[in-house]
Amino acid sequence: MNEIDFWNYLLETIESKIKTVLLIVAQAVDSSPGREGFKMIVREDGKLMGTIGGGIMERNMVDYARELLSQNKSTAIRRLHHSLHTCADKSGMICGGYQIILFKTVGDSEKEIVKRILDNLQKNKNGLLSVLNDYFGFNESEDQKENFTFNYSNDEEWVYKETIGRRDTAYIIGGGHVGLAVSQIMNFIGFHVVVMDHRPEIFQNTANVFADEMIVTTYDKIAQFIKEGKYSYVIIVTPQHSGDKDALKAVLNMNLKYLGMMGSRKKIKTLFEEIVAEGFDKEKLAGVHSPIGLEIEAETPQEIAISIAAEIIKIKYE
Repeated sequence: MNEIDFWNYLLETIESKIKTVLLIVAQAVDSSPGREGFKMIVREDGKLMGTIGGGIMERNMVDYARELLSQNKSTAIRRLHHSLHTCADKSGMICGGYQIILFKTVGDSEKEIVKRILDNLQKNKNGLLSVLNDYFGFNESEDQKENFTFNYSNDEEWVYKETIGRRDTAYIIGGGHVGLAVSQIMNFIGFHVVVMDHRPEIFQNTANVFADEMIVTTYDKIAQFIKEGKYSYVIIVTPQHSGDKDALKAVLNMNLKYLGMMGSRKKIKTLFEEIVAEGFDKEKLAGVHSPIGLEIEAETPQEIAISIAAEIIKIKYE
């Protein structure tokens, strides 16, 4: 889910004066279909956006959210067990585990908070969302080590906090046909997309409307535009051997969540040997995902992009 689209929709809903409940998965254990941070908007007029895991569980929770609206309740919490063999609150699913869902009605009083969340998302900066039984707030200057924390005492005393704002960023090195296809799918799955290429004309010719940023630079200088850390995914798909080599050398020693490079096994073997001969650490090269993407016999730029995105999703949740 694209976070900017989600929060924009919530803002539009608030501005339309439509009664709305925001659902948040605060905790998920074992095989729960909803994961921490999953969100859903349930509007009084029947419209929905987002998900808390799907299935009959989600349908029941949508009905429950509408009950809260009809009763003018501002907050609620549900702990749902995904098993038939329990006396606890059953979700209707049998996948195992459980999840805790928070329900928070939102309206004019939350409007400025949602605007600040959107502003942080657009600036790709972190802030801290805090939700309590009687509080909904966002601090642009605060952060926490974990993406999600949830402290529960009872149904009236609990605190949910989520680092929200900076999105996972796909740094796509090479703006050609594959770079364009990768930009499209990474944008679709909610990544901040930065494309770099040494050819100024490439951004005019390919009409990449999916990139948030487009940077013209030589491949040996790309590191200065990349933020290190757990949100950073570098995808090397330049149009030539020398470009791949320069790009890989520029980022190989950086702290990245993911580093992948497109190419045949023969080309990669040759390139790696050249880089090692120049003094780079062979063990570092072992961490490069190359050939890039899951092995699904992809051939077209679009198929290659799907294989890359699939591999990145796998790495993201490991």
